[in-house]
Order: sequence, then structure tokens, then C-alpha cells
Amino acid sequence: MRRQPLQCPFCENLLRPPVDIRFKSLEITGGICTCRAVYVFDRRGHNLGEIYLNALTFLCKGDIDRALMLMPEDFEEETLDYEIHSNTISRREDKSGRTGKLFFVRLKNL
Repeated sequence: MRRQPLQCPFCENLLRPPVDIRFKSLEITGGICTCRAVYVFDRRGHNLGEIYLNALTFLCKGDIDRALMLMPEDFEEETLDYEIHSNTISRREDKSGRTGKLFFVRLKNL
């Protein structure tokens, strides 16, 4: 898939580039879509476990206990390659290590 503008994989809304967010004990780079999906950015794509937990915690309004109790059937998730300079995404995996990753997550029961 070729690069396209940053958009939510769940509702296809165009999104702003990730920003630094401080919320309770979380410090992340990401954002929120109007469909209530959250996205978290990993600059090098090497800390996906950490951004996975951060995204779930952010989705649960900072409640890490609730985030840890979520089951896979409770949410939808998508990981995309992200180029910060052009604010574009791609679904094909970049093996060069030059692009970051955006992890999107949204609760199924809105």
C-alpha cells in the first residue's frame, strides 16, 4: 500500500499529527479521533509493547488496572507505519527501521 494522509483506520477521519500529551501519570505522543479511537506514536517502532499498554491506559482514562483487565474482544486495534515529516501512513511494514509506528485502539462497546 502506498503512503496516504494520516487517517483513522476505524472511521477514516483525517487526523492531526501526534502531539505530546501528559495525562495523569502518562506521558505519550499521540491523539484522539472523533470516533473515540486513540493513537500513540512510537518514533522508532521498537517499543510496541510499551505503546500498546500506554494506548490502552489512555483509552481507559488513565486507569491502568482497567486497561490490564481488558480482553482482546473488548477493543479493536491497528498498527500502521507512520512518517512524521509528511504526516502519512502505510500498512506495509517498513523493514528499514526509518519510520515510526502508530498504534490505534478503540473500545468496541461505545
